[in-house]
Amino acid sequence: MNVSIDPAKLSAARPTANPDAATDVVLSICVPTYNRAIFLRHLFPHIREVAKAFDFPYEIIVSDNCSPDETPEIVQDFIAEGLPIRYFRQEENKRLSNLFSAFRHARGEFLVYLADDDLFIPEALADNVRFMRDNPEIRVLYTPWQIYDALAEESRGQFFRLPKPVQVFSPGQEIDLLKMLVDHHIMPEIAMYRAEAVRQLVSAPQFCYWAFAYLATMISQGPIAFRDVPYYRSVTLTPVMPNRHQEGTHDNLHNWDAFRGGIEFMIFSLLKRLGLTPDRELGLIFRGMVDHFLHLRMHVSLRLWLGRRDYLRAYELITRLSYLNPASVENIGGLETLLPRLKAQILAQLANGIAEIERVAVFGIEDVEPFERDLRDLGLKPHIAVVRGETLTGDDTAETTLSFVRDDAMRQALVEAGCEPGLVVSGRDIEVNFPL
Repeated sequence: MNVSIDPAKLSAARPTANPDAATDVVLSICVPTYNRAIFLRHLFPHIREVAKAFDFPYEIIVSDNCSPDETPEIVQDFIAEGLPIRYFRQEENKRLSNLFSAFRHARGEFLVYLADDDLFIPEALADNVRFMRDNPEIRVLYTPWQIYDALAEESRGQFFRLPKPVQVFSPGQEIDLLKMLVDHHIMPEIAMYRAEAVRQLVSAPQFCYWAFAYLATMISQGPIAFRDVPYYRSVTLTPVMPNRHQEGTHDNLHNWDAFRGGIEFMIFSLLKRLGLTPDRELGLIFRGMVDHFLHLRMHVSLRLWLGRRDYLRAYELITRLSYLNPASVENIGGLETLLPRLKAQILAQLANGIAEIERVAVFGIEDVEPFERDLRDLGLKPHIAVVRGETLTGDDTAETTLSFVRDDAMRQALVEAGCEPGLVVSGRDIEVNFPL
């Protein structure tokens, strides 16, 4: 749907913040958003309830990435109700810098990020603020987070566990910090920043996972802490939009390779600060740590792709896992049935992707119905018919038929019979490309 936006009307609709909202602010809740008005209508009452656990002033910073929906009007409604919101609107969609925008406008002593579709744990959030106020040397506090089903209003577990209730690392202890991250598979994503610390962040890395790059900057400034008091709920299922896109899942599916870049960025920063050039032995130690962490992240991604029944993406991950550690792929569930599913999915994608294909002709299979069900199940478009090759007649158009044969012996016979050479695919073709 195309939306026509009148800049004059947008300017006039820009919400006006409560002038008392930023007086002696202790906590800035930073909410970058884009085209999620329906979530903001749900989020703001939640923050109002959360704030009942506070004994300190707070503000909400909304950085709107030029949303074409009713975000400005909804923000204005809640400002009118007295919620301490300060609203800022980008002139265009700036995905990588929108969180920076919220951070830079924040006036609080401490800054936290809140996705517009996630939630807080009120008492835990307030308790972590007290921890930061009681420990003024700490630059940033990292915590695990809950995986939360908001439909059932139940926690589905905690993302990573810390080896101790509280751990503090100071400059010079980066190797100990890196070892903890790798050994316990810790992702430093959810954090409460001291304002002057976060303002030293000046970029949003793309090839290096931001959480590790930011952590490298934080540890260079002063002590950082990890505390096993989760205050953040990463929502998996929500009554607002049950089928909505979940950014954390997207990262695990698509951006896992950036995790390697993030840890390598962190190691590079450590070595530069210490003035070290690693010898072969130290280089192998670091490489082993990075490979170990990436191996765990790839297994997470593999499970997600298998769950989505995208066997081509799963195969790509298996090849890389096998390179890192061949034994690690031996016990992957469903591996024995992966190749036939992969064949069917590739054939479906070929038929879908070649222009003007009207049918898939299957040779050497008596019962085509189960084979067709697999093709449909794995994405073959409804308008493409599946037929037994032996039933084809001279009236069928060679240029619109993709033929699948069990072995190469039949290929030449089909070509001699008038089939297009490039439209004949054998099982061996697939196995050569995708050996298991």
